Amino acid sequence: MMWIRFHFTCKSCENTKKHSCEKNLQKQCQFQRARLRKVERHSMSISLTTIQGMATLGVSTNTRLLGAAIINADHLEDYSIHLHKQPWSPSKANLIINSLEACVRRYCIKTIVLSIPYAYHQTKAWQYLSACICRHFEAKNITVIQKEIEALYSLCPKEQKKTKKVLMQSILQWFPELVYCYRKECRNKSKYYIKLFEAVGAAMIQERQEA
Repeated sequence: MMWIRFHFTCKSCENTKKHSCEKNLQKQCQFQRARLRKVERHSMSISLTTIQGMATLGVSTNTRLLGAAIINADHLEDYSIHLHKQPWSPSKANLIINSLEACVRRYCIKTIVLSIPYAYHQTKAWQYLSACICRHFEAKNITVIQKEIEALYSLCPKEQKKTKKVLMQSILQWFPELVYCYRKECRNKSKYYIKLFEAVGAAMIQERQEA
C-alpha cells in the first residue's frame, strides 16, 4: 500500500512567521537608523557625566556643512556632522553658531579651534561666518584659534602624500571609532564626512600643543 503524505499549512502559522520576519526587519532598520543618527545628529548628545577638566572644541565648517568634535585629554568625547540645506543668508550663521553654543554650554570648553580652508576656497559668505563665530565666542571669554588646513596635514606620515584620504586614515590611528564615517566617506561621491575629520584634527593639534 502506498501512503501519500499531504502537507497542510495553517494560515495562523503563516501569519505568525510573516509577522516575525517583519518584526526582525523593523529591528534591523531601527538599528541602522540609530547608527546613522549617532553620527548625523543635529546637535551633540547630552553627556550623562560631567567631563573633568576643560575640553577643546574643533570646528570645520562651510556655509552648508558643520563638523564638530570635542577632545579632552586625548579622548574623543563627542562628535557630529550636520548639513544645513538652507540657502545662505546672515541668519544661517546664527543657526550654525547656535549649534556650537549648545556644545559649549554642555561641555567645559576652554578653546574653540576653527579649521580654515585655503584662501581660494574662502568665499565672502565663509569669511562672514568665521568672523561671526570668532566674535560671538570671544565675547564669552572663550579663546578662538584659527588653524590653516595645511597645519592638519602635519598629522600625516612624512613619507606619504598629503591628501584628505591620508589625513582621515591618520586620524583613524588615534580614534578607530571613526571607521564607520571613513567608510561612508569613501563610498560618497560628494565629500561630507571630511569636515568631521578636519574638526577632529584641529582639536588634536591644539591639545598636543597645550600638553
